This record gives sequence, C-alpha cells and structure tokens, in this order.
Amino acid sequence: MKPDRNFVVYVAWFSGTALVLLLAAIGLSLFFKPLSGDLTRIGKWPERDFGPTLLQSSPVIQANGPLLTHQQILVLGDSFSHPNIWQSYLFESSKLETLSFEFKDVGCIDNWLNWVVAQTASDVRTIIIEVAERSFVPVFRSDRRCASSTPLASAAPDKTRSTSLIPGVTLDAFYLVQTAGNALRIRWQAGSINSGEAINVPLSNANLFSNIQANRLLYYAEDDSKKTWTQQDIAAAVENLKNIQNRLGKLRLVIVVVPDKSTVYRSYMLRAAATAEYPDIFSSIAAAGVDSVDLRNLFQKNVANTIDLYLPNDTHLSPSGYRIMASAIAERLQTAGEK
Repeated sequence: MKPDRNFVVYVAWFSGTALVLLLAAIGLSLFFKPLSGDLTRIGKWPERDFGPTLLQSSPVIQANGPLLTHQQILVLGDSFSHPNIWQSYLFESSKLETLSFEFKDVGCIDNWLNWVVAQTASDVRTIIIEVAERSFVPVFRSDRRCASSTPLASAAPDKTRSTSLIPGVTLDAFYLVQTAGNALRIRWQAGSINSGEAINVPLSNANLFSNIQANRLLYYAEDDSKKTWTQQDIAAAVENLKNIQNRLGKLRLVIVVVPDKSTVYRSYMLRAAATAEYPDIFSSIAAAGVDSVDLRNLFQKNVANTIDLYLPNDTHLSPSGYRIMASAIAERLQTAGEK
C-alpha cells in the first residue's frame, strides 16, 4: 500500500521547516557566542557584543572548607566572595588564610556570629563581612534572628556545565529572538535600554572595557533600588554594624562593601543615567567609625587605567578588579583596628 501523497508532502514540509529553524537557531547561537556573563544572560544581550576580549591571569584558587584549621580570618560574604578569588589573592600576597561563608548558608548573621564567638580555640583574629553595595541596607537594616544551626562553609563553585546537545549552543527560541532584537536596538537606539534585569546605557569613554560594544555599559537593574533608601534605613544599618563589632569582643571586624558597577562607572554614563543619585553609604560607614575598606574611591581612581575592572558582561569584578580589592583589604588589615 502506497503512503498517502498529502501525508508525505506534509511530513516533508514539516521536516524541512523544522530543519531550517534548527539550523537558524544553531547559527544565531554560534553567532552570539556561548553565554558566560550574568548580565548578558538575564538581560538577553549577545556575548559577541559584551564578552571581554582581554585575557587576564587568575590566581591559584585556595581551598575553602571545614578541613581548614589554621585560618586567621573568617569571611562572611555574597557572590563576590563565593569564588574565593580575592581571598586567594590575599593569601598570595600576605599568606593570610581565610575560611569563607555565604549569607545564604549560615541561617542569619546572628546565628553565624554566635558560632564565631564560640570558636575560642581557633587562630582567628579577624572577621571580614563583605557585601555588595545594593545589598547593604537589606542585609544590615534589621537584626534578624533565626534558629541555631552550624554554618556551612562555602564550597568552590563548580564549572558551568552545558546541558545542550551541542556545547555552547542554546536552542531557546525566546532567548535567541530577544537577543537578536537587543543586538539591533543598541545599534539603532542611542539612549538607555532596559531588558530583563539588565540596563544598558551609553558611555562617554569607549576605552574602559575590552568588548566590541565598549561604548555601552551593562549593569544590574537592582542597583537602582538604592534610590528608595532613606537616611533612617542607612543609619539603622550602620548602627547594626557597630552592634556586631561589640558582640565580637576582641575579634576585629572589617566591613568590605563592594561598590555596584553602576556606582563606579557613573561619571562615564551619558544622558539621564548619569544624573540618578545614589545614597552615599560609604561616607556614612566611615563617619560612624566602622572599620572598613573604602573600595568605592579606590575603584573610581583605577577605572580609567584598568580595562575591564568589572567584567563587561557581568556584575562582578574581573581578576584585575579582585586583585585590587585584595590589595586594599591587605593594606587595611595591616593597620590597627578602630573601635
């Protein structure tokens, strides 16, 4: 029995269309290049335009975990501390060992502090709490309590594993269409562009980054949440920092606030983006006498002569940025603590 001609034609057209769409998706994905940055991922921006082209050396990443027994520094931080990069640079230059924890793994700051104070037989003399600028008020505004538990030290992040059939290729049509649209928008639209959770703004200097579209800056939309903070919010957060120091007794507390990418590059932003005011939490921390590392002024001084201080496709620092951060922390640790 011969197959129905209409059915054969239908199958041929369906298969041909599917093959064309598949090849188009693969072609677009290869053209845009594999995703590696968090801002390109959440904002649907092509890695081809915003992926860094400058090769940078990375430190030998030090181990982190409960097997460490002679660390002099305990670190509580977020995604800027999780990869253990600045801690590894710190060890490379000063031989100071750290044991790092993430906020999400310790229950709450109160629980972590109780555990820290109980480590009476350890070699720890210094506590570093690192937080991104955008998270400063949300993290420290209130003294939240939680159930007692043993904090988990951060594990080294696994290398990203591709789940696609072809490594580095995505067949997500929604992502590809949005990315293609954004690739055209930055060539036609001169002003600020909001896409997903990433904001794309024009820059006055195209020599700050190594990517193809270095005349534009990607930053995390949540950076702008700082505009809603009140002076009362900031004062409450700073007061809680002082309370934390008091709870630690003889242990030295050093606060490291990593400035947001949009803060560091704000003077280079064009048009309305440059006029948006952020509250100055760095001056408030210093004025309160809190022992801290002023990364904002340091980064703003280095941004013009450090290509890719922050990664162009990411909200985090490049290896060069982390090295500068580690040097500033090492210098601060060499000074006497201020209480």
